[in-house]
Amino acid sequence: MANIIKNPRNGCALHGALQTVQEIQGVVPVVHANASCGVINYLANSKTSGGNPRFSGYSTPGTAAQERHVIFGGASRLREQIKNTVKVVDGSLYIILNSCESAMVGDDVDAMTREIVEQGEPVVDTLIAGFNGSAYYGYEHVLADIFKSVYELKKNEGEKNPRLVNIFGIIPQKDPYWQGNLEEITRILNGVGLETNIFFGADGGTEDIENARNAALSITFGRWGELPAKVLNEKFEIPVIQRAALPINADDERALIEGIEEYITIDQETKEHFLEKEQKYELNYWSRVRDEIIENDLGRTVAIVGEEEHVIRLGKLVQEVFGAEVVAAVLTDALKKDEEHTLDNEEVLNSIAKNIYKTSDQKDINDIIRQSKAELVIGSSLEQHVADKHGIPLVEASYPVYHKTILNHSSIGVRGIVGVIAEYITAVKQADKEKEEKLQNKLKELKGQNVWLEHSYKKSHNVKQVGLVSQGTVRESI
Repeated sequence: MANIIKNPRNGCALHGALQTVQEIQGVVPVVHANASCGVINYLANSKTSGGNPRFSGYSTPGTAAQERHVIFGGASRLREQIKNTVKVVDGSLYIILNSCESAMVGDDVDAMTREIVEQGEPVVDTLIAGFNGSAYYGYEHVLADIFKSVYELKKNEGEKNPRLVNIFGIIPQKDPYWQGNLEEITRILNGVGLETNIFFGADGGTEDIENARNAALSITFGRWGELPAKVLNEKFEIPVIQRAALPINADDERALIEGIEEYITIDQETKEHFLEKEQKYELNYWSRVRDEIIENDLGRTVAIVGEEEHVIRLGKLVQEVFGAEVVAAVLTDALKKDEEHTLDNEEVLNSIAKNIYKTSDQKDINDIIRQSKAELVIGSSLEQHVADKHGIPLVEASYPVYHKTILNHSSIGVRGIVGVIAEYITAVKQADKEKEEKLQNKLKELKGQNVWLEHSYKKSHNVKQVGLVSQGTVRESI
């Protein structure tokens, strides 16, 4: 019997592929599916934090396959849609995205692609059907499929760039801070004289796809991104560095740069000058909140909900900065046995969290948070209800985030992580203030009732703290 998943947050492989190519400037997606597939993806993401790309929802080119196309095949409809899209929508690269319907019917998408390519149009296809996996699967596989095909269209090989680095693992839309995180990792690597291919956002685009083959190195943060990096390694012998998570402090940045130095020569004076500035920046802001952390006892017990890379990164942060204990870590992306990736973060996870769970079912997540007795939750907007129900502060840091707009804000590096620290402190202080106000209101309700004397006697210490009545008033009442 199939299990029912409450509030699934990841979406299917088609959605992940669509979210990925939507965010590459110059790329035009063509969805070979029924009309609702692209629209559902739009509706699921339209209220999240990062705004919408050029092609989203109703503006996404697609075949809008009907029942007759499922019964008799939709290849002719796809041919028509590709030709029309190329005529009316300007793009440097057109990517055909498959769907469950077309995969089950067996439409020859490759043949349609070859036909239009022979006419001189830059078109590649990906055979990712929605049922193949989650949105994370879609992100990896659509990039891998692009790298497998695009260089047959883009014949200009160019020259190897000994300072160029491909960045994988920062997933558009699935990471609420993806735009700012790409800018921050670029800032860090630029700081030591390196260049980056980030593919997405304001500084990414089809040029990055074309130049990926000329990079000196690929870096993957977390498990997602390993597959496209592997394709580039096999086709062009580009070495790969795998990191469990993105950097959160100057020490992490140093470790990342020293790992890069195994493949790329970096000027030592430039490197040390940059890292000294990073250390100075970090110490300035951390020292400003040091006394506040101690005086307000901010080292709470914490439950973290999000994809594996987020859990590792944010878990390490709350441990090192606040002395917090991560009593529960819920991984919402790696839900089954993973045979595609070589990266094993089990040891790292065990060093961060007391208990580790793998689920995207909101009912399970709510139960885990409740049973953990956590004093603070770091998660998504979907955890707002359980946090409010149990009076726990929530820091929204993982997908989806509905209650704030995140454009170029970052949650990594010494500059981005300052904002996360501020959010943590604000959430705890706000929660403490709300508890104090509730106590004050409760005492105001009790005042004048028959139970007031008894309550004031038992709670005299709290009464003095909140300043409703003086110590002398309590004694006089007794």
